[in-house]
Amino acid sequence: MNDEFSRVLSQQLEYYSSDPNADRINRLKGEMSQVRNVMIENIDKVLERGDRLELLVDKTANIQGHTFRFRKQTRRFRNTVWWRNVKLTVALIILLLIVVYVVLAFVCDGIALPSCLE
Repeated sequence: MNDEFSRVLSQQLEYYSSDPNADRINRLKGEMSQVRNVMIENIDKVLERGDRLELLVDKTANIQGHTFRFRKQTRRFRNTVWWRNVKLTVALIILLLIVVYVVLAFVCDGIALPSCLE
């Protein structure tokens, strides 16, 4: 090897073997590498959380649409049931009036109720 290169190489070898500052630099480089890795992990977690939040927002919007349709259907169903009850009540009242009229027709001797109207 070249004398000049061997001198530089021996100086560098001496520096990294005995100088405590060289260890600090390596330690700092290691710590920086660890910090970098932690930051990359944190960024990945934040991105994953953002994806989960986006999914949650989509599900919430979907549920909101379903609740709107559910309310509309329940309102329609409630009105349908109410009208059925009204029709049944009217039918029962008409049936009751017919039964009362038939009983009065037998009691009053005829359809025109001649003896009861006098």
